Amino acid sequence: MLGFLTLVAILNLFNAIIQLNLNGNGTTAYFRIFEVTLGSLDIQAYFWISTIITFMVFTATVFSIYRGVPTDPQVLQRIAKVEENLAVNTNMIENTQIGFFRKLEENEKANEETFRKININLEETRKQVSDNLAGHKNTLINIEKETEKNAEAVKKQATELTNLKKKIEKLEKETPPKAKLTSLTALKGFKGIRPRLATKLNDLNIATISELLSIDSASIAEKISESPEKIANIQAAAQLLMVPGIEEKHAELLVRAGITSRRELANQDPVQLYRAIFGIAKTFVDERKMAPNKIPTIEDVSTWINQAHL
Repeated sequence: MLGFLTLVAILNLFNAIIQLNLNGNGTTAYFRIFEVTLGSLDIQAYFWISTIITFMVFTATVFSIYRGVPTDPQVLQRIAKVEENLAVNTNMIENTQIGFFRKLEENEKANEETFRKININLEETRKQVSDNLAGHKNTLINIEKETEKNAEAVKKQATELTNLKKKIEKLEKETPPKAKLTSLTALKGFKGIRPRLATKLNDLNIATISELLSIDSASIAEKISESPEKIANIQAAAQLLMVPGIEEKHAELLVRAGITSRRELANQDPVQLYRAIFGIAKTFVDERKMAPNKIPTIEDVSTWINQAHL
């Protein structure tokens, strides 16, 4: 409160100084609140009264600050309790430090023992590694010998494969196969299309293989209420049957293996494709969908790929 009064007194004194400088001696200072005049006073008297009041209030404030706030007994009790807690905590810290240093000594001893055991284990490990390296060296020597044998076997297989390719090329030249379908073949001549489906296609003015392949499978499926996948498989089989040497079951095997066009067939590796369709063919045989002697050979697959390039 004294601080606030001191601030008000200083502001009042500052106002008196400004009016004295602006208006000079002999003038009158008027005191107003909301356009209501409370009274008037000579400007010089107003200045000296403000100075005296400011000095008195400032002196009281300084005295109050110097004397300080009276000590609260509860505060003294709390301070004493805090000092007791500090003393207890100091003792606890000292005991903790003692225990910590003891623990450090114990850990140092344990670490020394651990390092000693590790060194012993390292020596034993070195001996084992040396023994294992000697054994691996002998193994590598044996592997090198086997590798040489395998290299010879690979050379023989490469020679046999070269001869096999020559035989395939010779067979292709001697007996050129014929395609099961052509672009002008009627749908009735395509065994992959049942009569009911052929009738639906004829109603759409699709009567030949070329007309079947010229329309998108999804569009055909929507018009005849069939699945797009079924129509796409029929179109894929039709494309493959236009490759000389491929039978109906062979076309089905190729479609199952993911070959859906003549271009895809032309880009295949004979060995990889043979492996893919051989497993499917074995399943067909187990399901009695194909006779064992109808399983295509690698020569057949190679012939299909070569014919697909033409």
